[in-house]
Amino acid sequence: MFGSEQNTIILSLYAILPAIIIFFYIYKRDYFPEPPRIVFITLLLGAGISFPLMILIPFFEGYLETTNFGIESNHFYMSFIRAAFLEETLKFLIVIYYCLYLQEFNEPMDALVYSVAASIGFAVYENWEYVISGSKVSLTFAKDIALIRAFSAVPLHALTGVFMGFFLIEAIFDKINKKLFLFLALFFPICLHGLYNLILSSNNFSTYWIYILLIIFIIRAYFVFKKERNLQKFQNNRFSKTIPKHSDIIFSILVSGFILFSFNYFVNFVLYR
Repeated sequence: MFGSEQNTIILSLYAILPAIIIFFYIYKRDYFPEPPRIVFITLLLGAGISFPLMILIPFFEGYLETTNFGIESNHFYMSFIRAAFLEETLKFLIVIYYCLYLQEFNEPMDALVYSVAASIGFAVYENWEYVISGSKVSLTFAKDIALIRAFSAVPLHALTGVFMGFFLIEAIFDKINKKLFLFLALFFPICLHGLYNLILSSNNFSTYWIYILLIIFIIRAYFVFKKERNLQKFQNNRFSKTIPKHSDIIFSILVSGFILFSFNYFVNFVLYR
């Protein structure tokens, strides 16, 4: 019994540590760090996304099966809608409806930190679930899963948080094109997440493309952080945030869903029929 419990603890550390290390690195880049209590709550909310997903995924798939939408062998649906759209939308809602209303959310860098926190929170739980499930096959297999995901899925979730935060900065603190940037704060992470999933699930692409994709966006994310840190260093407390209207938030979600479902329909019923 002790050996089994010890293995579970070790595997949990394998699953959790990569995500925590990445987040801690990002958190320490903030010249004016956010309160640890609020950051921890955001991480927990991100991890809690898994619970509404348990309800939303069967609901979506039950409805789509009745409409003959063809989801079983549909890589686009599985990659962009089942995973990316639902997960990124829930992260987006956490940042908008919890983090953004905080008094401590008062500068552009905060959008990056809180968006990444919500994403990393989910990555921690998802990673733990995959690793523990892998342990049912063997301990070695579970460790291999943890190692692979430490350099793929975990950075992917961090990146979606970075770009969500980047576009939210423009939507919240800028004076123009607020609706466009609010939409991009959701849609761009969905596309990045979905593309990662599609490469991973498709037989037409080498998995090396995943690392190429990640490297390209990690480099871009580095410059995003560098820019926002420089602004933060010299312009702290010179910003006034604007809370997005509920109608604009709903619009962003509906348009993102409409684009994805329309493209999915086009792929299934036009290209392959």
